[in-house]
Amino acid sequence: MLTVRVAASFTAEPLAEVLRFWAGELALPMAVSFAPYGQVFQQLLDPEGALRANRDGVNVVAVRPTDLADPDGFVAALRAADRETTVPLLLAICPDPPGTDPRTSDAAERAVRDGVTGTTHLRLLGLAHLTRTYPVTEAHDGYADRLGRVPYTPEFFAALGTALARTVHTIVSPRPKVVVVDADNTLWTGIVGEDGIGGITVDRDRRALQQLLVDQRDAGRLLCLCSRNNAADVDAVLAGHPEMVLRPEHLTASRVDWQPKSDNLRSLAEELNLGLDSFVFLDDSPIEVAEVRAAHPEVLALTVPADAGRALAFLRHCWPLDTDRVTDEDRQRSARYEQENQRRALRESGMSLADFHANLALRVDITPARPDQHERVAQLTHRTNQFNLAPVRLDVRDLRSGDPECLVVTVADRFGEYGLVGAMRYALDGDLLRVDTFLLSCRALGRGVEHRMLAHLGELALHRGATTVELSLIPTARNGPARDFLAEIAAEPADDGTSPVAEPDGSTRIGYLLPAGAAAGVHHRPGGSDQPARPPDATDRPPLVEPDRATPATNREAWRVVERIATTLTDPSAVRAAVLAGHRGPAATGVEDPIEARVMQIWAELLAVRPATPEDNFFALGGQSLQLVQFMARVREVFAVELPVDLLFTPAFTVAEVSREIRRRQLDGADETELTDLLAELDRLSDDEIELLLAEEDAQ
Repeated sequence: MLTVRVAASFTAEPLAEVLRFWAGELALPMAVSFAPYGQVFQQLLDPEGALRANRDGVNVVAVRPTDLADPDGFVAALRAADRETTVPLLLAICPDPPGTDPRTSDAAERAVRDGVTGTTHLRLLGLAHLTRTYPVTEAHDGYADRLGRVPYTPEFFAALGTALARTVHTIVSPRPKVVVVDADNTLWTGIVGEDGIGGITVDRDRRALQQLLVDQRDAGRLLCLCSRNNAADVDAVLAGHPEMVLRPEHLTASRVDWQPKSDNLRSLAEELNLGLDSFVFLDDSPIEVAEVRAAHPEVLALTVPADAGRALAFLRHCWPLDTDRVTDEDRQRSARYEQENQRRALRESGMSLADFHANLALRVDITPARPDQHERVAQLTHRTNQFNLAPVRLDVRDLRSGDPECLVVTVADRFGEYGLVGAMRYALDGDLLRVDTFLLSCRALGRGVEHRMLAHLGELALHRGATTVELSLIPTARNGPARDFLAEIAAEPADDGTSPVAEPDGSTRIGYLLPAGAAAGVHHRPGGSDQPARPPDATDRPPLVEPDRATPATNREAWRVVERIATTLTDPSAVRAAVLAGHRGPAATGVEDPIEARVMQIWAELLAVRPATPEDNFFALGGQSLQLVQFMARVREVFAVELPVDLLFTPAFTVAEVSREIRRRQLDGADETELTDLLAELDRLSDDEIELLLAEEDAQ
C-alpha cells in the first residue's frame, strides 16, 4: 500500500477523491491522508510529523505563492525535509487568488524553484506545466473559498490531482527503456513506398511528435524504428526530407523490412540485450499492434491515432513515457549503445573470444561511492534486474550513512566509457564480509567485470581479517544471470542457521559463502575458440524461490489503461465526470420533484452514499464540514442560489427541505416580468407539450 500524505496552505481534501480514482485506474493501492489546515511549515520541520514519518510512499506539499510569508524560510524548511526524509516529496505550486499581481506570484515561484535546486527527493510541479498540461475553464471558486477556504473549483482539483497521480506513477512504476516507433502515418503522414518522399507530409504536429521522441532519447531511452517498408525509402526520408526532426543519428537500431514486427522486436531485444518487458511499441495500425500483443504480451504495444494532432496529444498523455530524474548516465545511454555496436563488430570479425576480450583493453575501477554518485547507485538498484543478486530498491538516504559501506564500479575500454555500471555494499561481521548488494548493469555483463568485483571483495576481506565472503541472494524470475554466476564460482549456501531469511515483501534471502582467498582468486576465463564460453547449465543455478515483485509480470492488459488515459482522460472535466460517475450509483426512483432528484445526485457524488428518500439527513449520511462547503458551492453552480447557513446546521438539512429552500430562493430571485413571461409561455403550450418538457427535464 502506497502512502500519500498531503500538506497544503489551503483546504486540499477535495484531492482525495481524485487520487483514489487514479489509484483504482492504475491498480495502485493507495492510502491518502491530509495534514491539518495550514500546517505546511510545521509538517516539514517536525521530526515526529506525518511527512517525516512516511517511510513507504510519497509526500505532497501544495502551496499558493502568496501564502508564503517567508519564501526563504519555506525553502529552508523544504531543504531540511529533503535531507531527513526517505521518500519523494512533490511540491505543487498552485494559482494565487484572482487579482494577485502575476509578477509577485512569478517571483515567489522562481525563488522557490531556484532554492530547491540540487535537492535529492524533491520534485517540483510548476504552475506553468500544470496549466499547460491540464488547462481548466475556471480554477478559482471565491464562494467556496469564503465559506471554507476551498479556493479552487472541482475541475481544478481534478487537474491538480491528475498531475500529482501522474507524477507518483512516474516515480513508483518501472519505466520503459526502449521506444520502438513505426514510420508511415506515425512519424509522417502518408506511405512513402506509394507516395514517394515528395508525397509524404511532415507538418507541425508531426514535427512536434518527432521532437517528443528525440526528447525521449535525450532522457536516456533507446529510440528504435520498426517499419514494414523498403529500407532505402525510409532511409531517404530520414536523411533527406527537409522537415524531418528525427534523423538517422537519433536511432539506436532499426528494422526496416517485410518481416513480422513481432520477430523484429525480438531481434531488437537480442541486439540491445534488454528484455521485451522494457519495450514500448508505437504504431498507427491496430493490426500490427495486435500481432505484437499476441506474440509478446510483455511489450507495451499502443495504437497511436493516425491523425497527426491526435497522435501528438496521445503521446503527450502517454504516462509510461514520462521520466522522473534524468542523470548524466541517462543522457549518455544512446552513445554507449553506439559504442556497443563497435564492440559487436569487433567480436564478429572472426577473432577468438579470448582475443576479443584482450582487444577491448577493459579498465575497471572500483572505488568508495562519493555523495554525488549516490543517486546513480540508487537508480541502478531500481533498474538492474538481470545481474542483481539481491534486488532491493534503495534510496539515496540508504546510501548516505555509509553503513553498510558502498563501492561503485566504473568501466571503460578502447571504444569509450561505460560509466558507473555496478555497485556493492558490504559490512564486516566477525570473520564474515557480508555483501547485501552486488549488481552490474547488463551493458557490462559477460566481460569479466563481475569477476573483478568479487575478487576486489575477496582482497578486501583478507585485508580486514575476514575469512569468508557471504553474498546475499534473493532469487527472482529475472536474475538468472546472477544465479548463474554463483554457480560458476561454486559458492555454497550457508548452513549455520542464519539463512534463509524471509524478507518483508515475502521473498527469501539466502546467504552464499565463499572462502575469502577463493574470492580473491576469481578471474574471468573467456573461451579460447570463436564460440563464447558456455554459461553454467540452468540446473546448476541456485533455485528460484520467489517471483520478482518489483516489476509487473506482464503488459497484457496495461495497454488498455494507457490508451484510455491518453484518449479519454486528458481533460480535467472528463476526469471529474469519471470521478463523479463512480459515486452516483443507480438513479433515484420514485422521486418526482426534479430539484429533489438533482440534490440527491449531488449528495451521492459528494458522500459516495445515495439518499434513499427525500427525508434523509445530510449529516446522518456521513456528511462533514468539507462536503457541506462543497455542496453549497454546487448548489450555487447548479441552481444559481445561495443557501442560508442556519438551514444547513439543523435537523431540517434533508433533501426535501433543501429542495424547498432552493425553489423558494429561485422564485424570490426572479423578477415580476420574468414570471409573467414564463406564465404566458406556459399558457401557449398544450398539455402534451408541457408533459414532453417535464419528461425532458426528468431525463436531464
